[in-house]
Amino acid sequence: MILTLLMLVTISLPTHSLTYGYILDELRHVTIVAVSQLSNGSYIGVSADLYVRVACPGSGHVYVETLPLSEIDLQASTRIAALVASSIANISFYSCDFYASIKSDSPIIGGPSASGVTAVAFAAALLRLPLNESIVMTGMVLPDGSVGPVGGLKYKLDAAVSRGAKMFLVPYGQTKDTIYRIVSQRIGPSVITRVIPETIDLISYGAQLNVSVVPIANIFEALEIFTNHMYKVTPTTSSLPNKLSNIYAALKNIQYEWIFNLSNKIIAIVNESKAVEDKALSSLSGYSSIYVRNTLQNIDSNINSLRIQAESLVSAEKLYAASSLYFQALIYAYQRLYLLKAIVDGAFISKEINIINNSIYDIINYIHRYHIENGMDTARLSIVINTLDRAYEALIYLNRTLTSQYIDSISQYLALASARIYTAWLWSTLLDKYPYIGSEIPTDDLNRMALYISTLSQNIYTYIIAFSSSIQIPGDMLSEAMFRYSLLTKVDNTLDRLALGISSISYMHLILTSLFLQDYSSAIEALNKTISTSLSLPDSILPIDIPLYIEMAKTFESYSQTQLTMLSRLSIILSIYRILSTELRQPQQLYTKIDGERTTTITIKERNIVTTTITITTFIEQPHTITVTTTIATPILRDHINLRDVAIILIMAIVITMAIIWMMFRTKLASL
Repeated sequence: MILTLLMLVTISLPTHSLTYGYILDELRHVTIVAVSQLSNGSYIGVSADLYVRVACPGSGHVYVETLPLSEIDLQASTRIAALVASSIANISFYSCDFYASIKSDSPIIGGPSASGVTAVAFAAALLRLPLNESIVMTGMVLPDGSVGPVGGLKYKLDAAVSRGAKMFLVPYGQTKDTIYRIVSQRIGPSVITRVIPETIDLISYGAQLNVSVVPIANIFEALEIFTNHMYKVTPTTSSLPNKLSNIYAALKNIQYEWIFNLSNKIIAIVNESKAVEDKALSSLSGYSSIYVRNTLQNIDSNINSLRIQAESLVSAEKLYAASSLYFQALIYAYQRLYLLKAIVDGAFISKEINIINNSIYDIINYIHRYHIENGMDTARLSIVINTLDRAYEALIYLNRTLTSQYIDSISQYLALASARIYTAWLWSTLLDKYPYIGSEIPTDDLNRMALYISTLSQNIYTYIIAFSSSIQIPGDMLSEAMFRYSLLTKVDNTLDRLALGISSISYMHLILTSLFLQDYSSAIEALNKTISTSLSLPDSILPIDIPLYIEMAKTFESYSQTQLTMLSRLSIILSIYRILSTELRQPQQLYTKIDGERTTTITIKERNIVTTTITITTFIEQPHTITVTTTIATPILRDHINLRDVAIILIMAIVITMAIIWMMFRTKLASL
């Protein structure tokens, strides 16, 4: 009878309480500001209401509703906001569902400019933290949690004021905004319309409106301000230098080998070009002969200068920075060779294009086969990403040779392609030489991450194009981003999409900085702050290229464009590892398990969790052995305990105990 009662009670219990470790259903509201375009082409600021809901348990679904419909898809940027929020809360993205509803009285230009505050709202819901609704924020969230630059800040500040905001958070470095006034002037029978730029100091302008304009570098800073400092990042940096040093030490001999190979390759290519130099020069006359001789002289000077600088860096044990200079010298060596051979042999260029093209796809196919045969782990993912990034960059340069008309530019692009594919090969050798193996990454996690990164690339690209009609975009930056984005839309392999997506976002970040910031220094400082925070967070997995890129950024800090692109790439790779590490951890590692019949409260990043564990273990004469363990972990707000779940567990414990006593009594009677 008691056993029957036990079965009935157990069946009637709500199973979700015992199946999931995180139960939550939270709503948050914030005001967002956007830009609306008028019929005459000018812009105004408009406000909207953002309502978010986070429900756990869930399956990682993200639902977006906009009323009226946005002109740009918000799904990708909202999903990234949810991923970033999950990473901040240290909770698996796939254990919850995320809902975002934007309601506005006016049509707005959508896109990622509200994704920063969306991430803040999601994170506050996951952590059960209140939000100060007198604060308004604009800025694009990137996967690393950094807040990227956006447009229309003056108009958005006006909209924030209309909603009674007391503080306006803007991306770091965007305390000034340039607006474009449309002025019409009648001259005789004609009306001439002019666009006049005007720079606005947002801090001074905001002070006149009783609003504090505050720049923030990342979501960590924004969440701290929004929660009135209830949330604070508590980094653990004590072991970081050792971790970085260990990675660098493991790569030291490999980097010396890279430098040795690059140096010998440069010598071999230069010697090969000198073998045909006299024949090529003797076939030229007049201006052509003078031009080629001067070009060769400049190339030789650059090779020697770069090699001297590289040797100096080797002496200082800045090995990866030295490799970068040797790489640049290799480009010049190849350019020397290809220029002279093209003069000697008219069919040389077309034959070399085919050879390089085959080499590129040999590397790409090798990476694909390696993944199929060996799977993927956290130690080798960054090796694969770096290899594929260089292979596809070589393909971009190779394609540019097909659109070039002059032999000097053709030989230059061909040289860039050859040097890049050589460095791709060097990176690919790490797959067998790197001594450590990390945690295995499930294919589904890789597929999802590649999807999020590639769709975010599309979202940012569309956002850039939306502003291109009113703001001049530097052509070289746009072409670099477009080439990578174009390749991204054509590939279907997960690793290819991940590599090209990271590269695309890095170059798009450079474009956004050029569009909306006065200089690169602010963006570089913001990225450094975000990288520093990411590196110092507990339980972070460090990809092997982190110490290499850190060394590069410090060595070449005077080259701002290169440094910004490099830091953006570094930060995105870090974020991917951070998100993957959250997913790879077992759910029970998020909580403290306490044996015995008691309750404890622990704090994880300002999140309170009640963990109740009841363990009843009773051994009766063989063959009767009963072991019952029940564990439940539930988030709470302050001291409010979920009494319903605790009561259910206590009832179970009482019923199970009665059943065990009854069985022991029957066993004792039988022995008599």
